[in-house]
Amino acid sequence: MDIETLQKLDKMPLEKAREEALKMLSPKTKPRALNRLQYDLDKAPNSAEVSRIMWQVYLSGSGLGTVGSSWRKEYHA
Repeated sequence: MDIETLQKLDKMPLEKAREEALKMLSPKTKPRALNRLQYDLDKAPNSAEVSRIMWQVYLSGSGLGTVGSSWRKEYHA
């Protein structure tokens, strides 16, 4: 995941942030998690929320997520 882009998501226009976020998702992402992430990104009301979602993805993918967290359970990550 590109950290530079991740750090800029909250400053982008909403549609651009969504587009960049979808590009950042790994092809290895489980289909169920990918569908849920796409849904949440589509429903995000602003770029800051897109950024928050993607930071959660980054932290979880880096092994820095919280074991047993509700986010991890929701995405089955």
